[in-house]
Amino acid sequence: MVKLNAKSVLKRVVEFVWVTVAGILNGFSLYSFINPSHLIAGGFSGLSSALTYVFNLFITSVSYEQLMSVVYFVLNIPLLICSVIFLRGDFTVKTIWATLVCTGTLAVLPAFPQLQFTESRLIAVIFGGILIGASMYIASQNNGSNGGTEIIARIVSKYHPEIDLSKVIFCANFAITLTGSAIVIAIVGETLAIVIYSIVYIVIGSSVMGMLKRGFNHPQKYLIVTRYGDQMSQAITDRFKRGCSHLGVAPAPEHPDRQIVMVVVQYRQTHELKKLIKAVDSEAFTFVKDVYDVFSRPTFNRSYKTK
Repeated sequence: MVKLNAKSVLKRVVEFVWVTVAGILNGFSLYSFINPSHLIAGGFSGLSSALTYVFNLFITSVSYEQLMSVVYFVLNIPLLICSVIFLRGDFTVKTIWATLVCTGTLAVLPAFPQLQFTESRLIAVIFGGILIGASMYIASQNNGSNGGTEIIARIVSKYHPEIDLSKVIFCANFAITLTGSAIVIAIVGETLAIVIYSIVYIVIGSSVMGMLKRGFNHPQKYLIVTRYGDQMSQAITDRFKRGCSHLGVAPAPEHPDRQIVMVVVQYRQTHELKKLIKAVDSEAFTFVKDVYDVFSRPTFNRSYKTK
């Protein structure tokens, strides 16, 4: 049983505040940028948008946005039930809360029609994508989600962690976007351009989320194949104040003196590191890989500074 204290309670409150912000951003993105441009957001948000166009043909007593808030919540109910059964815990509670907040936001915002942006569909795609990407990032960083395909991803990853869920989710979102766009074209009379705009929106949203997760100064791993391993390590340690690793390699007959030096630096330090490598060994063979997490040192980017 988790022992409650002032610190843990405050932490939980702060997390719920951020999840609330994520739900509001999700609803604001849909109401202000996506719906006025007749875009299909992908995921269950996009599915609810498409179905609302159909239901709005028969239910005319309420506005599109108000009807969408109901459809969005109803579509998420089965997934929320599955989350309660298979996932439980903190994630499920926060996901339910984020869904309720987004539903409430979509129901309240029609009282402020001036918040809808209709001047440029391209600008709507860009800003809507930024908002939804930020919303997904904020929710995931606080152990929550905006519901929909994110719940499916969590359930599948729990039982089949070997599956590349990013590809599965992208394919699902792509299929929903195409289907929803076809409905919009048929009912609203839009052109095929709506498909392109909707896909761009999805790409921008996922890119923003990935960028926020990596950070603007994300680490990079350098693998340096050099004849001067000790000198290279010493120069990097002196310049960047961090350790290096020497990887064990079987020497090739044509290059028996080669060693591999591995070091992780921040993106902003890469220019200086490249100059240093060239100065120590101009013939060094170096290749670089992005590092998406340094989980054992969460303060990596703050703890290590260039002199």
